[in-house]
Amino acid sequence: MKKLLSIVLLIILFLPLGAEEMPKFPAATVYLVGEIKPKDLAIRIYNEAGEELTREDALLSFVFPNLEEWEVSQSIYFRYSSHLAKQKAGKLIFQIGDLSLDDVNSLRTSLELTSENLLTFVENGDTFHTTFPAGPQDDVPIGKLTVKLRKRAEDVFSAGMYAGSFMINYTEGS
Repeated sequence: MKKLLSIVLLIILFLPLGAEEMPKFPAATVYLVGEIKPKDLAIRIYNEAGEELTREDALLSFVFPNLEEWEVSQSIYFRYSSHLAKQKAGKLIFQIGDLSLDDVNSLRTSLELTSENLLTFVENGDTFHTTFPAGPQDDVPIGKLTVKLRKRAEDVFSAGMYAGSFMINYTEGS
C-alpha cells in the first residue's frame, strides 16, 4: 500500500508540471532584408595595346606623317561580360565627327566596324547589333572599331592640333 500511495503522489506531483504552459514571450517580428545586384551586362573598351579604357582616358591620338599622301588609323575593341536570365539583343551605335583645327581646316574621318563574333553583325556601317545569350558570359569579343584619317596629295591643311570626338550609344531591343 505504501508503494501505491507513493506512486499516486508522484503522479500528482508530475501532473501539474506536464500540464503547466511554457512561459510566453512577447510577439517578435523579424525583418529579413536582402538585395540581389546582378551585373546584367558590362561592356568594356580596350585600346590596341589591350589596356582597358575608362571614360576619362578613352582618347585616340594620331600622329600625322609629313608626306604628300597618308592614311593613319587606330582601333578600339569592345568586349562584354554578362549574366542574363534571358537572352537579349542590344545595339552599340557610333557617331563620329571630323577632326578640326578651325572652320577652314578639317580632316575627314571614316569609321570601320568588324566583328568575328557569330552573334554580332554590323548594321548600317555604324552599329554593332549583338545578341547577348542567357547565362554567364565572360569577356566575349563584340568587335573592333577602326577610325581612319586620310590625306590625299591635293589636300592642303594648316599645321596645328586637330581635335574631334565620337559618341557611343547603347540601346536594348531588336
